[in-house]
Amino acid sequence: MEIMQSEGVVLEPFQSLILGKPLLRVVRVMQGDHPSLPSVSVYFQGCDAYPKCLGCHNPETWDFDEKFAVDFSHLVQHVVAKLDVLLNVYDKVALVLLGGEPLSPRNRKYAYILARVVKEVFQEKVVVLVYSWRTPKDLLELDVPLDYFDEYVLGRYLQKYHRDGFPASANQLYLTKEELKQIFETLKINNQMKKGEVLCSF
Repeated sequence: MEIMQSEGVVLEPFQSLILGKPLLRVVRVMQGDHPSLPSVSVYFQGCDAYPKCLGCHNPETWDFDEKFAVDFSHLVQHVVAKLDVLLNVYDKVALVLLGGEPLSPRNRKYAYILARVVKEVFQEKVVVLVYSWRTPKDLLELDVPLDYFDEYVLGRYLQKYHRDGFPASANQLYLTKEELKQIFETLKINNQMKKGEVLCSF
């Protein structure tokens, strides 16, 4: 697989990292999935949240249906091409990963590799935003790196907290990579303190 930059530079092939196929509902050029940037939005198929979120915007993406399996090389090339077209009009755009649940065990490695390819092709011209029902604490336990995700919308959509602003549910967290790292540090410190309390209790 060869991924081309607009300047014609060939990136390192990612074929050795790609096994199987992601489940994909649709790829769209959107306004609104990112709070300030036009985006290429990749809607993964399948959500592992249980129970499902009442009032979910995309219930059609819940099922892990293998009929939505797509060739990953084609997906990457399609997304890169769409981002390249957007960048002919805008100085900065977003790649938005949502669904469904892009960080489900079924799809997370593809979300990671897609973000990695896009960041290596476009650098800071593209902001990668990932939506997940998971919390920061859940992300600490993921088996894929988070290096190539720039921003996050985390937490369940709760209909009672619906609002017209961003994110759509007032309980959800909109975080930068740096803010998430700070939360991780706090969680790690708290976990160490709790372990210390257990060890020191009599």
